[in-house]
Amino acid sequence: MRRLLWLLLAAAGGVLAAGLVTAQPGYLLLAWGDWRVEIRSLLLALMLVLVLFLLLHWLLGSAARARQMLWRRRLARQLERRERSEMDLAAGLLALLDGHHAQAQKLLQRSRRTAAAPAIQALALAHLAKLRGDTATREREFAAASAAAPQAQAAIARLQAQAQLDAGDSLAAAATLKAVAEHDSPRLLELQARLCRARRDWAALHELLPRLRRAGIIDGTELARQEVDVACARLADSEVPDLLWPQLSRRLRRDGAVQLAYAEALRRAGRHDAAQERLAELLRDTWPAAAIELFGHYAGDDPQRWLTQAEQWLADHADDPTLLLAAGRLARRAGQWAKARAYLDSSLLLAPTAQAHLELAQLLEQMGLAADAAEHYRAGLRVAVSASTQAPAALTGRAAAADDRTHLLPHEA
Repeated sequence: MRRLLWLLLAAAGGVLAAGLVTAQPGYLLLAWGDWRVEIRSLLLALMLVLVLFLLLHWLLGSAARARQMLWRRRLARQLERRERSEMDLAAGLLALLDGHHAQAQKLLQRSRRTAAAPAIQALALAHLAKLRGDTATREREFAAASAAAPQAQAAIARLQAQAQLDAGDSLAAAATLKAVAEHDSPRLLELQARLCRARRDWAALHELLPRLRRAGIIDGTELARQEVDVACARLADSEVPDLLWPQLSRRLRRDGAVQLAYAEALRRAGRHDAAQERLAELLRDTWPAAAIELFGHYAGDDPQRWLTQAEQWLADHADDPTLLLAAGRLARRAGQWAKARAYLDSSLLLAPTAQAHLELAQLLEQMGLAADAAEHYRAGLRVAVSASTQAPAALTGRAAAADDRTHLLPHEA
């Protein structure tokens, strides 16, 4: 209705204009330089202007339609290339998971032409470089991933530090983790703990353990276990264990494993009598086989004193083969060869071990019994070979049992 009204008004205006032009025809003069164009009919001039306007309108409309067509065609090509890039990226990731590294490299590089997901492409290529051991390419791709996705810098840094630690580059991993030190995510804390272990920075790991507990990475039981492990490692690396020992907490100083590590550290520092005192105190409280074994390796100046102590323990532990082996070693060092042979024979009767055969063979060589010593050397070798062949089978059996338990868990749940 509105359009019809406008048409009627336009027609009325046209009739009015035609009437005016008919009554006063007038003329139109166009001048440009020496050129003159005169149109004596105003109606004709208006018609020419209308034709020019329509022609210009058609030309502009054609140009706009052509431009829109070109834009649509360009957009269609871009969408097609992006779709092809996404397909190449998906195929490249699947090839990477399947282990077809050459094919994955080709597909991922081809998918970078339109950069459908530049961060993912860079991370996948960095993983390929890590598998090939190409450090320069790996670091370049991680830098490209960080530039493509700055909002995911912490996650990318975690993957980069993990790759650096896997390659044994602890210095680079430390620099990477330092750059994102303000991020307190559990994954980054795990990598920091791994870095501390790789660099044997036990003091830093000891300070990091409470943060791991607060982040929920480890529970209270695991925290206590790792504190014991860290204390033992610090003692093992310490050249002056007496200075480190008072720094440990009272709970750790009462732990048997830590006391044993302290005794071993004292022995490595040449303080054999102090180590024996610590072992004797530990054995009075508990009876760990490792402490008994270490007790027999005394290399100080008074083996008779510690042989007497071992013989006192034998009154209550006469059937302990480890204690008999330790007593035999101490008696041999004290020069009591007959007593040493008796203790070592008793240890072998209870539990034939390669160490006991070796110790007895060396004693028999000192006594000039070369043939008997050779027999014990051979027997010790047989025991050692038998133990080495049985160990893999035992490990396989435990792994199979673990697999069985893993399969049973869903049914039990």
